[in-house]
Amino acid sequence: MAKSTASVRLRSRQAGFSLVELMISITIGLFLMAGVAALISQQSSTRTELDKSARQIENGRYAFTLLEDDIQHAGYYGQYGGAFTALSALPDPCAIDKTSVAASLALPMQGYDAPATVPAPLSACLPNANHLAGTDILVVRRLETTDTLPTPATAVAGQVYVQTTPTGTPVTAVGPDPTPATPSVYTLVQNDGVTPAALRRYIEHIYFISPCNVLAAGATTCTAAADGGKPVPTLKRLEIAVAGGASSWVTTPLVDGIENLQLDYGIDAVGKGAPAMPFATAPALADWPNIMAVQVNLLARNTEVSTFVDSTLAAKTYSMGAAGSAGPFADNFKRHVYTGIVRVINLSSRRE
Repeated sequence: MAKSTASVRLRSRQAGFSLVELMISITIGLFLMAGVAALISQQSSTRTELDKSARQIENGRYAFTLLEDDIQHAGYYGQYGGAFTALSALPDPCAIDKTSVAASLALPMQGYDAPATVPAPLSACLPNANHLAGTDILVVRRLETTDTLPTPATAVAGQVYVQTTPTGTPVTAVGPDPTPATPSVYTLVQNDGVTPAALRRYIEHIYFISPCNVLAAGATTCTAAADGGKPVPTLKRLEIAVAGGASSWVTTPLVDGIENLQLDYGIDAVGKGAPAMPFATAPALADWPNIMAVQVNLLARNTEVSTFVDSTLAAKTYSMGAAGSAGPFADNFKRHVYTGIVRVINLSSRRE
């Protein structure tokens, strides 16, 4: 009898979980797994949002730096230190023949204030569909700043070059000279009276905001099919390229996610090299040669939607300088304004 009781007790101690205990254990495990999964998901979502914000910050700062660098170099004409004849009308930004270029040197910068449609004659090289309505357009003119410069014998065919000396009118021509041994096209010489003055490539950049980044296959302008069906506003630049002995305009996407560009211009009214206040959004023709500083206002947004909803912030708007505010926006894109005043060094330093 004693032996039988001991056997029963042994079997009792060796018994497994009951069904109730097993179900409780499974339930607790599921709760723990759900908590871990939620934590991982939240961390992943947070990391994704941080990455989007970081890209937006990087894009905004990079776009501002690009504009800042070019504005600072506007009006760099090598050794030239004279004065240009006042123009009776704004130059044609799309004209890159040597006669038009020679005249346009008088305006190192010119702009268009938030046009609803691209005005003529600029529309000849910037289709209206490629410009985001209501955003500014900036034209910057200068010469190349590299130390390695071509000679009349090594200049590229079809490229527009400018010769300058401390005195005299700049010479604008297309290189190379058909007879490099006798460079009759390039008439300016250095102090020795023999050596041709340096040739510098003419650079003209037209900055604008485009409704898209990458065009749809076969398209020449922005459409709803651009960027895979989700067009992304992009800062772009028209610049001069040479192919087959001829110059033409090419469009270069610079920074995606740039949604708005507004520019305010500081005008020197007394010839001292300092901008007067307040800055102007649309200078008159006579004021363009007197631009000493530019306030750049850029609105950058994420290139992808996020969990942030702009409309949840009571009618949030973004200050864009003298042009006023942008927004509010009822979408899921984070935005930030990048602004700063850039000195036009070449123009202002000549007056100090």
